[in-house]
Amino acid sequence: MKSVLNLLKNELITGMVLLAPVLGTLYLIYFIVRSVDDLFPDVWRPEVWHHPLPGLGIITVICLALLVGIFAHNVVGRRMVKMFDRVVSRLPVFGGTYGLIKQVFESVFSQGADSFQQAVLVEYPCPGSHAIGFVTSTRAPILSKTGKPLVQLYVPTTPNPTSGFYLLVEKELVRELDMPVDQAFKLVITMGIAREPEMMATARDEIKETGK
Repeated sequence: MKSVLNLLKNELITGMVLLAPVLGTLYLIYFIVRSVDDLFPDVWRPEVWHHPLPGLGIITVICLALLVGIFAHNVVGRRMVKMFDRVVSRLPVFGGTYGLIKQVFESVFSQGADSFQQAVLVEYPCPGSHAIGFVTSTRAPILSKTGKPLVQLYVPTTPNPTSGFYLLVEKELVRELDMPVDQAFKLVITMGIAREPEMMATARDEIKETGK
C-alpha cells in the first residue's frame, strides 16, 4: 500500500511540474489580454455566443504601436517625438516617471544595446559568497575614488529575476563567466535545480580562480 501511495505521489508531482509552466503561461496571457480589454467597453466588441469577443485591446495596442513606430521613423515624426519628450519631461512628477520608464524600455528593446550581454561572477553579498551578475553597460567608465574602473552590474534575485540589485564593482573583482546569458539566467531562476553539468563546472571553476 505504501509503495502505491509513493508511486501516486511521484506521478502527481511529475504532472504538476509539467502542467505548472503551461497553466502559468496561459494565465499570464489571459491576464494581459483581459487587463487591456477592460480599457474598452463591451459594446465595442463583437459578440460570440452572447459573449464579447476577447482580444480587441491587444489588437488595438499592437496596431497603435505599429502606427506610432512608423510615424516616429520619418523626419516629421522624430521632431514631434523630441518636442513631446521635452514638454513631458518638464511636467512635475509625471515627467520624472515618464523619463525613467522610457530609458528602461529603450535600454532593453533598442537595437544594438549592449545590456545583459555578459554573465559574470561577483563576490556578493559578503566575502566568501558569490553571485551571478550581468553587465548592464560598458559605456562611459565610472571610476572609484582610487581611480579604478567600476563595472555596472545587475544581480537578480531568485527565483524572480525581475527584482535584484544594481551594483558598482571594481573591474578587477569581477570574473567573466564562460557561459551564455540565457544559461546563466536559467541557473539563477531555477536556483541551480535545473542545472547542466558544464554550467556548474564553469561557475565552480570561476569561484576557485577567484579564491586564489
